[in-house]
Amino acid sequence: MFIRTVAAALLVTTPALAADDTASSMGRAPTTWSGLYGGVTAGALKSDGEASLGDYEGDLITLDVSNGLFPDSIDGSDTSLIGGVTIGYNHQINDAWVAGVELDLSFGNSDIEHGFARVDPNPDPIFNGVNTVTGYRTELDGLATARVRLGYSFGDTLAYATGGIAAGRVTNSFSLEMTELGYTSPDWNTSGTRFGYVLGAGVEHRMTEAVSIKAEILSYDLKDATVHATDPTNFPGQAIDYEFDNAGVIGRIGLNFRF
Repeated sequence: MFIRTVAAALLVTTPALAADDTASSMGRAPTTWSGLYGGVTAGALKSDGEASLGDYEGDLITLDVSNGLFPDSIDGSDTSLIGGVTIGYNHQINDAWVAGVELDLSFGNSDIEHGFARVDPNPDPIFNGVNTVTGYRTELDGLATARVRLGYSFGDTLAYATGGIAAGRVTNSFSLEMTELGYTSPDWNTSGTRFGYVLGAGVEHRMTEAVSIKAEILSYDLKDATVHATDPTNFPGQAIDYEFDNAGVIGRIGLNFRF
C-alpha cells in the first residue's frame, strides 16, 4: 500500500512540472540544483523472501523430494517500515540537466518466515505418517546504497533516474522438524554482508532555496545465497540445498537540506 502511495505521489507532481516550465518561459531565472545536500527518508520495504530447491543427494532425501516433502519453491511478500539518512552532491550541467551522486543508509529489520508441512508417505514404519515441517527465513538488517542520479529539471522540480550498488546484512535460514521423531535440525544458515545493485526513479521538488521534498521507488537485488543442509550424525550421506533470492522494492519519501 505504501509503495503504491509513493507511486501516486510521483504522478501527482506532474502539474508542478508544467507550472515550473511555464514560469521559466516567462523569464524567471532557472533554479540551480548544484551543491551538497543531506537529508532523512522514511518509507517501506517489500520483499518476498523466495527460496528455491537446489542440489540434493542421498537415497532418503531423493525419496523425500519425490514425495513432495521439500517444495520446489516457496515465497510470500512481506512489508516492513524503514527510515534512513542520505547525503549527496548535484551538478547542474545546463539549464535543465542535473547529474549527481548519492549515498544513503536505511535502518529497519525485514524478517520473512515461511513454513511448509506435509505428512510423509514413506512406507518405512519409521517415517510413515510423520509430519515433516520445513521452515525458510530471510532477514535483512539495514541496507546501504551508493548511486548516481541523472535528472531533468523543470525549474523547482527535478525528475530523475538513479542506479548503483547496494549492500545489506542478510541472514538466510532453512530448518526441518519432525515432531513425532523428536527431531529438530541444526542451525542451517548463511549470514553476512551481501552486495548487489539498485535501480530506481523519483521526483524531487524544492519548497525553498534550501529545502526540498522527494518521493522515489528503488528496486534492489543483493547476491543470492545458498544454504547447504546436512546432518552427518542423524542422517549421514544426506544433503539438500535451498537458494534464497535476496531482492526487494523500497518506496519512500525524503526531506533534503542544501548546505
